[in-house]
Amino acid sequence: MRISGLAVLSTAHMPPAERGVIESLIGAAAIVDGRQTIAFHGIAVETHSFGFFLNTGLVVEDERPDEVSDTLWHILGEAERQGCDWVLFDRDEPTSPDYPLFD
Repeated sequence: MRISGLAVLSTAHMPPAERGVIESLIGAAAIVDGRQTIAFHGIAVETHSFGFFLNTGLVVEDERPDEVSDTLWHILGEAERQGCDWVLFDRDEPTSPDYPLFD
């Protein structure tokens, strides 16, 4: 069994334009075999009742897509460097002084 880490941040740390696009993708995604398959410019997205998960794998394999902000890329990269495969952006999570706030 492989154990992986999960980073958790408030959705207030996500740039609003990107958060809006991801929420729109979630709202429009069809459910196939009981789940949604969603990607934001190559970044795998999974839904959560109070936000969403973003996979950190792309930061290891690729350069930052032009459509992905430096802020989001930094968050994903920092999570990956700390051993996390996913970042949960949760609207109920307290904010962190270590990352920019957008709300």
